[in-house]
Amino acid sequence: MLSRIVRRAARMMLPRVSGGGEVGQQVALNSLPFRAETVIKGFLNGYFPMPGEDGKVQWRSPEQRCVIPIDGFHVPKNVKRLIRQDKFEIRVNTSFEEVINACAEREETWITDDMISVYCELHRRGFAHSVEAWQNGELVGGLYGTCIGRFFATESQFHRVRDSSKVAFVATFEILKAAGFVIHDVQFQTKYLEQFGSTLVPRDEFRQLQMESMLHRAEFRLPEPVEA
Repeated sequence: MLSRIVRRAARMMLPRVSGGGEVGQQVALNSLPFRAETVIKGFLNGYFPMPGEDGKVQWRSPEQRCVIPIDGFHVPKNVKRLIRQDKFEIRVNTSFEEVINACAEREETWITDDMISVYCELHRRGFAHSVEAWQNGELVGGLYGTCIGRFFATESQFHRVRDSSKVAFVATFEILKAAGFVIHDVQFQTKYLEQFGSTLVPRDEFRQLQMESMLHRAEFRLPEPVEA
């Protein structure tokens, strides 16, 4: 069953605007106050938030959505070697606020104070998670993302030690695969994501898969280690 916040957002899903298409949907979302419920509603309608140059959140739904297939995730050889060296300890949800603030610490960032506040609230409600790479007791890399049912969207990553975020990204895939997630949404295609097997999916196909994935619960946690 969907949680209360998702059921409430689902009841208020945006109607398809006759003649307005995607523009009408986007205008409707942009008119709403930016808060946790709005993020859930946006994802339920196939959008994700991305502030514009003025810092105000805008809702995006590209014609081609970038995803990494759960059964098609590719781990580059150099990352496999790094994982075998066991340089990083992977933790989940132990320092969400520190992770999102670290993701925002760059010269140009789309992660505004409002985004941080809302996503910390989503984290408290169980809809946003962090996957963290630790070394010698210090947080050195990681990522955070939105989670609804068996849908997960990686939002941003950071690293303080080289390749630490890549190890956290691989750990995220292991979490999603073990828990039966359906979609790993990464939104826009980049060279970085291509090395992990990312692909583009037409918007309508993505939305159908997305809605199906959100209807079932999944637990976002590190899988149990396999005994030798």
